[in-house]
Amino acid sequence: MAIHPVIMCGGAGTRLWPVSNQACPKQFHRLVSDKSVFQETVLRFAGQPGFHPEPVIISNAAYADLIAEQLAAIGVTASAILLEPEGRNTAAVAAVAARYLAGAHPGGLGLLVPSDHFIGRPDTFLDALRAAAPAAQSGFITTFGIAPSRPDTGFGYIQAGSVIEGPVARVAAFKEKPDAATAAAYLASGAYSWNAGIFLFRPETMLTELAAHAPAILENSSAALAGARVDGACHYLEPAAFAATPSNSVDYAVMEHTAHAAVYAPLDCAWSDIGTWAMVAEVSHRRNAPPVIEIDTADCVVHAADGQLVALVGVDDLIVVADGNRILVTRKSRSQDVGAVVKALKERGLKDFL
Repeated sequence: MAIHPVIMCGGAGTRLWPVSNQACPKQFHRLVSDKSVFQETVLRFAGQPGFHPEPVIISNAAYADLIAEQLAAIGVTASAILLEPEGRNTAAVAAVAARYLAGAHPGGLGLLVPSDHFIGRPDTFLDALRAAAPAAQSGFITTFGIAPSRPDTGFGYIQAGSVIEGPVARVAAFKEKPDAATAAAYLASGAYSWNAGIFLFRPETMLTELAAHAPAILENSSAALAGARVDGACHYLEPAAFAATPSNSVDYAVMEHTAHAAVYAPLDCAWSDIGTWAMVAEVSHRRNAPPVIEIDTADCVVHAADGQLVALVGVDDLIVVADGNRILVTRKSRSQDVGAVVKALKERGLKDFL
């Protein structure tokens, strides 16, 4: 039974402004290597036993050319590129993916995976996916809980329940982003893992659970796929039906209600959602050209576009990002708040800087 990677790459990545922007968001940039994060995600599955060689891509229609260019650059052909006229959250993505796979690749498993995450130990990750496949095949929607390395308040958590087989257990509860004390208690208990938003499932199972718990999402997204304009591998979802699809996450719409939720945990694969510049700095081995000049400077993070030079004198603990006519300077401790800049730009009508 082949696992079909369904790669979600429609996100905005506002906390990585100014590099991540409306025209070219986070996933299409070279943040951690000489390839974009999207390309790294696609290549993670390419040629691997047990995985279909042609992934399914789901994204915003505005990024169709970017996707085609970046796939061509790494020599990968997509089974389909499913293009949304607007974002309607991950439950709609799951519905479209499940409906497409059930028709195009019956008998396979769908793997819903974000395109903008870093995985430092890909072999461990792939082995976990293969190990979780029997549970998914038997009718569980299996998510993956990352082994927490710190009491982080920026992630949702998953509590594991009764064991199904090996490291796969039923989900006892999904927990919202906690406060510091609660996060510390989760870490100490050993029963909780970070929710990475990765799901392995039989398409038929996902369709059944959507029909039971989120019928409007399933009905409208299915209509959008059925009415899609097809141009080669690209399926442009029908705009009116997709706009009528309620916006909700697959966690809220399905996983918190289904009796078929499972979790593989703990998964220790050096995962990061690289959601902030501080997180990018922890895992990146990309190097600027020309190099950064630092004088009497310590513990700073610098990311500059090729051809830009950044010089730092007498400062510490800063993040400096230079991208064309947009420059970000912030303390490392405030890297979670960069999205507020994007909000302020929208409020002030400064669309050219988005």
